[in-house]
Amino acid sequence: MSIRDKTLSSDINNFPRYRMVLSCKAASLLDYIQTQHDNFIKLVNGYKQNIISNKFDIRSKRILTICLMFAFISANSYFLLKNLINYSTRNNVIIFLLTVSFCSMLLFGHHRQKQKAQDVLSKNPINFLCFLAQITFVTFITIPFILYIHASQNNIFSDIIFPFMPTLIFGLFCIYHFRVSSFIIFFISQIIFLLKEFNFVSQNIYFTLEGVEFFTCNIIILAVFDYYRTSSFFAFHEKTTSHRSKEIIASITQENQQAAYCDPITGLANRRQFFVDLKAINTPCKHDGIPFSVGIIDIDSFKRTNEIYGHDIGDIILDRIGHRLCLALQQQALVYRIGNDEFGFILPGNKDRNILSQQATHIVTAITHPIRVHNNNIIISCSVGCAMSYLHTADSTQIFEHADYALYHAKRGGQGQVVVFDVGHELELREMALIEQAMEKADFEKEFFPEFQPIIDAKNHRIVAFESLARWYSPSLGFISADKFISIAEQTGTITRLTPLLFEKTLKEAKKWPTSIRVCFNLSALDISTEKQIDRLIDLLTQSGIAPERIEFELTETAVMHNFTAAFMNVKKLQKTGVSIALDDFGTGYSSLSHIQSFPMNKLKIDRSFVTDLHYNNKNYKIIKSIITLCQEMNLECVVEGVECEEEVFLLSNMGIHFMQGYYYSRPMSSENVINYISKYENLDTID
Repeated sequence: MSIRDKTLSSDINNFPRYRMVLSCKAASLLDYIQTQHDNFIKLVNGYKQNIISNKFDIRSKRILTICLMFAFISANSYFLLKNLINYSTRNNVIIFLLTVSFCSMLLFGHHRQKQKAQDVLSKNPINFLCFLAQITFVTFITIPFILYIHASQNNIFSDIIFPFMPTLIFGLFCIYHFRVSSFIIFFISQIIFLLKEFNFVSQNIYFTLEGVEFFTCNIIILAVFDYYRTSSFFAFHEKTTSHRSKEIIASITQENQQAAYCDPITGLANRRQFFVDLKAINTPCKHDGIPFSVGIIDIDSFKRTNEIYGHDIGDIILDRIGHRLCLALQQQALVYRIGNDEFGFILPGNKDRNILSQQATHIVTAITHPIRVHNNNIIISCSVGCAMSYLHTADSTQIFEHADYALYHAKRGGQGQVVVFDVGHELELREMALIEQAMEKADFEKEFFPEFQPIIDAKNHRIVAFESLARWYSPSLGFISADKFISIAEQTGTITRLTPLLFEKTLKEAKKWPTSIRVCFNLSALDISTEKQIDRLIDLLTQSGIAPERIEFELTETAVMHNFTAAFMNVKKLQKTGVSIALDDFGTGYSSLSHIQSFPMNKLKIDRSFVTDLHYNNKNYKIIKSIITLCQEMNLECVVEGVECEEEVFLLSNMGIHFMQGYYYSRPMSSENVINYISKYENLDTID
């Protein structure tokens, strides 16, 4: 059965989840902007590096850079030591400690990560106006220092610390980041210092250049410290946000776990929980020999109920059914909703087949009572299939499959039926498995073929049609009954391949018959509910060249009710081509008079079960009489199946039925024998 998707009930608070989703989206947007910015920086750096990489590879560039840096640092160290000689040992120690401390701070703060200088600056979260404000602030700080250094000569700050500080900062910046752009800045700073030492520039020009260099150093320091400040803020924010996110995720996880194992409509445990519990119960029961029973309850024609009353009322009905199940089982069993219109139960400790059957019958009785919803008295029926664990040594999944197969038998028997799985069903399952395996390996073109059974006009003694019946001869299993392999083909979906093949072969044979003889062809539930299959059949009919008026498609009530809306639309599509529609096996399915009235069809076929013992079964006689009256009122043709004796022909003819089909006239025959059978009736006015 198909499972209809349902959203969680509205009482679940989804606000934390939405807030987390919005936060994630905002973070994703910021990450995207940052990624685009980093990509731009990489592009610029790549362009700069490509200028050098045209002549040197990466290794050569690094060797050259290290050599030049070593030369510059050696030169600066020489000038530094030369100036330090003129000052006291204490000052030398102070300068040394300041230098080492500053180096250690930078190296330890970055953990020697090889990160681009541009990346450090690009992660500064301040906007452009704030950045301009910081530049202005640094400028005002730099100017007093320049004026002070220019005014005071021959002291340790102006002669040593101030000239050496840009060298130290830029040197560490280059060593740390190891990028061409930083190396260029470092190179410029050294040029300025060397020009002054060798008196290539005047003192004023030197202090001007030093002021520019000092300004640049302050900008770098400010950016680095601002980066660490914002990094610490984001680390704290990330920690608090992460804690809040964990709380939200834990809340959502709890809600999801509840939704994962609980049905939101009925409040019962769902299909997933059913199998979890079934496995948990089955394991100790197999070891200790404690029996238990499994039941599957299917609501008859619930899809049609949804179509008539709507899904909202359908949900209310499901909730009421779940409540009735719990009351009917009186806490003796675990109750579940395992599908759209399916419920399940596990009954521990039961080993009596009769008790299980009585319990299932009690469930059917409890559910069958009308359900009143919005002034509507809705009558619901159900079918129940059960299986008992003590009969099997199988695992929990196979026990469920046995109960499902029992449900399949219950559905075939009509509405409100109860079937308990037994040994006979187990043999059928094995046989079905063999048939399914043979069907998977079958050569459809060679093994499947149609046989034909005539439909006779008993009044005029002539053939009006032949019904095409599917046949299968398997090399491994021999002839297989259509009642067995058709149901398997429908369950596995193989019927979508089989139907077009048999229809094409049927049309090929029908072209050999007189044009006055029609051909009847059966369609399954899957055929009439699939639009592509209908289109395929129409194409085959068009290609055959046979007049559509000669074709009659037969549908069972069960097939129509499988998906009434889709069947209605597809049958209307078939009728537009000119074909006729017959409702087969009438009286044995799940349809009602309202369905018959609205469904587009031209003929009713009365099931053979009503013809059996017609000559002494007064009830069957009245049923057939009522169907004949119905057909006359609705202007429908009527055909009776299963006619096997002359007495039945006589009674049916007196009741006003003229079209008959059954062994009395002929058993299904091969295509080769159809022509001979037709010739037998060509010039006869009566049937002996």
